[in-house]
This record gives sequence, C-alpha cells and structure tokens, in this order.
Amino acid sequence: MNVKILTSFISLLLICPLLYLVYSVVGLNFETFVYLWENLLFGYSLNTIYLILLTVFFSLFLGIIPAWFVSTTNFKGKQFFDVILFLPLAIPSYIIAFTYSDLLSYTGPLQSTVRNLYPNYYKYVNHDYLQPEVLSLLMALVLYPYLYTACRISFSLIGSNYINIAKNLGMSQFQTFLKVVIPISRVSIFSGLFLIIMEILNEYGAVKYFGVNTFTSGIFRSWYSMQDFETASILAVCLLLLVTFFFILERYSNSKYKYNYKPNDSTSENYTISRYWRSSVYIICLFPFIFGFLIPVTYIVNNVIKTINIIDLNELVQLTYNSFFLASISSLVIILIAIFFQFIKKVSKSKVVFFFSEIVSLTYALPGAVIALALIIFLAFSSKIIGYPIAFGSLIVLIYAYVMRYMAVGISPLRASFDKHPDSFDETGKNLGMSSLKLFRNIHLPINKNSIYIAFILCFVDIIKELPITLILRPFNFDTLAVKTYEYAIEEMIEKSSIYSLIIILLGTVLLIFLRRIINRGLDVS
Repeated sequence: MNVKILTSFISLLLICPLLYLVYSVVGLNFETFVYLWENLLFGYSLNTIYLILLTVFFSLFLGIIPAWFVSTTNFKGKQFFDVILFLPLAIPSYIIAFTYSDLLSYTGPLQSTVRNLYPNYYKYVNHDYLQPEVLSLLMALVLYPYLYTACRISFSLIGSNYINIAKNLGMSQFQTFLKVVIPISRVSIFSGLFLIIMEILNEYGAVKYFGVNTFTSGIFRSWYSMQDFETASILAVCLLLLVTFFFILERYSNSKYKYNYKPNDSTSENYTISRYWRSSVYIICLFPFIFGFLIPVTYIVNNVIKTINIIDLNELVQLTYNSFFLASISSLVIILIAIFFQFIKKVSKSKVVFFFSEIVSLTYALPGAVIALALIIFLAFSSKIIGYPIAFGSLIVLIYAYVMRYMAVGISPLRASFDKHPDSFDETGKNLGMSSLKLFRNIHLPINKNSIYIAFILCFVDIIKELPITLILRPFNFDTLAVKTYEYAIEEMIEKSSIYSLIIILLGTVLLIFLRRIINRGLDVS
C-alpha cells in the first residue's frame, strides 16, 4: 500500500469522529442554539473563561519566576529545586482538588485544629473553600510545570551574550528579566500557557467536585443526567470551536515571534544571589513544591496508613493492572504511528503527510469529553452504515479514544527530534544502497532514541491520569485507578480513595524523574 494512502487513512481515522460531530450539529434548529445560549452557553462561557484567566494568572507566578532563578542564578541546591519543581505534574488536578477540599473542610485538620486550640481565631478560617478562585489556585499548583519546563529550557538557551549586554547597559537583574528575557522567551511562554489552558478545558473531576459549571461538566450533565444528546453535542462543538481558537492563537504567536538562541558557553556568568535575597529565592522555589506536591502527598500517605487494614489488595492490583495495561498499549500504538508519520515525512518530504500531521496535532487540544462524545456518535452512525452494531463500551474503542486524544503528545517530541537532523544523513544512507527499513533501523532509530523515550513517558503519564474519556467509554464493570479515585471522592470517601491516588502519583513521579534526566541530558541545560 502507498505510504501516502496509509498515512491519509490513519489520519482520517483520528479526525473523522470530530468531523461527524460537527456535521451532526450543523443541521439542528437555530432556535435551539438561541435557547442554549440564553440558558446555558453564556454562563458556561463566563465560568470557563474566568477559571482559565485565574489559573493562568497563578501559573505565571508559579512557573516563570522559579524558572528564572534556577536557570540564571547561582545558589546552593538549585539542581535539587530543578527536579522537585517538576514533580507536581504527577498529580492530576482532580486529586489535588479532592485532597485540599478535605484538608480545608469543616471536619478537616485545619479547621479542627484552629477550632480546638485557637477558638478566638476560628472565624478567620471558617469559610467555604469550594470556590472557583480556590480551584484555580489548586489547578495552577499542578499545571504550572508545563510553563516552568518551557521557560526553564528557554531561559537556559538564551545564552550569556544577551545577559552580559544587559549588564553592560547597566540593567539590574529585574530589568533584564522584564525587558530582555521575557520578550525573547515569548514563544515558550505562550506554548506553556497553551498546554495549561487545554488541561483546564479538559478537566472534569475537579470542576465537578467544586460545583463550577464549565463546558466539560455541562457535557457530562447533559449526557448522563438528562440524556439530552442534542445539547451535549452542541456544547461539545462550542468547546471544539473555543479550543480551535486557542490552537490558532498559539500557532500564530509561535510564527510571529521567533528568535535565534546562542547556547551558554564556558564563559557564561550567572547572577549571584546576596544573602539578603537568598531566603526569598528559597521560599519562591519551595512554595509550589510544598503546596503542589509535598502537602497533598503527605496527606494522602497519612490517609493510606489510616485505612491500610481495609484496603482490598485484589482490587488494587486489578485496577493498577488495568491502568498500566491501557496506558502501555495506547502509548505504544501512539509511538508507532508517530514514528511512522515523522519518518515518512522526513524521507519523502510529502506535503500530504505534513498536512495530516498538523491536523492530527489539533486532537491534543480537544477535551476528552468532546472526543468521547464524538466517538459515540460516529460509531452509532457507522453501525447504521455497515448494518452491524459497534459497541462503544469496549477496550478497543477506549484505546482508540486515547490514541486520538494523545497522538499529538507522541508526535511533538519526535517532530522536534527528526527535524533537527540534517537531510544529508538520509542522502548518505541512500547512496550506500540502504533500503527505507535499514535507513530507519541504522540511522533514525539510534539518533532519535531519547525522543522516543520522552514521547512514550509523556503519553503514559497523561493516559494514566485520564478521567473524562475513561468515565464515558470504559466497558461495563471495568475500572481504572483514576475512575476509582473519582468515584470514592465524589461520594465523600476521600480516605478510601487515597490508595488509588497514591499509586497514580507514584507511577507519575518515577516516570517524570526519569523523563527529567533524559531532557536535561539531551538539552544539556545547566
């Protein structure tokens, strides 16, 4: 089969459900749109945008400032901070939301301690913490690593020349940061913020628990509670349009602002922190780690210890196996397809392959609820066409949805790796009589090995945390660690959910530490 045809076929498999979702809404009555706008869409839009703005605001402070200190200043323990500031990414948003809601509740340790020991001060902590403002801060605590990582790499690659010039012009460290580093790193900042926004739009467990009505929670409510497929489809398409807007905005910003980096050399001089400011730097770097990772993990471990006698080991092993199996198989399929896409694009220079790889990249920007709904509608339509019922509650369909959702995650690091190697490698191999298979095995596979590891780990960690897709498409009586965590938490059994949360966090933490080592080794950032 022609590789272009095969590439086109795979791409269509990934985007056809979305196209059919849009098509199914186009023919609906206009009055339905007006009614939904007046009663649902306007409120969902305001809540979603408000949550995005607040989370982005907190993420900017939590991600950029620590990245600046770690990248450009000399202080004891900076390598340690570079590792721990990455770790909150292992905690899903819904887990930190469940954990802190329990910590801050009326019967939680904070209010109970103040109520018993300091009754005169109880009025200062006796509040309803299930508010969008609190939720946005909690989400920022686990999402800021997207921005931190992007800025960390960008700040490290800026080079000493820019900073030395700023010093010679009499600029302070703060002025250099605002007037030189931030403008040069604009693309990286936009890319990090884009990933954060996409995760906010995808979030369901946290917004559901806090009672914040967003597009994603509205889709679930229409689909499950009201059995209103029409409303759910319209909400999904509206969310699709919103995501597409942010996707185009991110691509536009990346194309508009481009800078050439000169890596740091041996003469590079970092800033030295005075004793007066050293404590402030430590506090700034420790704050996101303590509140985004250490406190939640400590509280979860404490809950596990308290409930150790009632843990169902058989269930725990089964759920861990289910999650590990789904994440492994889905990540493997994603990586194989991503490698195929990038190799064919590199060797053939096909515009067709390039076009479809760009289209497929959009899927990561789509919330899991949209993809799940699109698949259900598409499979129902396909069943009518072929005259054979296709059940959406199966592992194959679930893996299909994961591949759709996270294909771009697998493609992104591979694209960067394949593109940076010169075409002369392929030309030399062809002149030596190498077939395409030998060319891939002897040249492309070895030099892109690290990027393959990175892509697999990123996909695995994302899938192990995935909730909306799994909730909608999982087979009957089939649960994962994420699903069981959500089910217990939503029933106010936080302690019982802790063991499943802990397994997710441990898997993510180990893999992210390994990932960090690969990134630092490949980029040689210091």
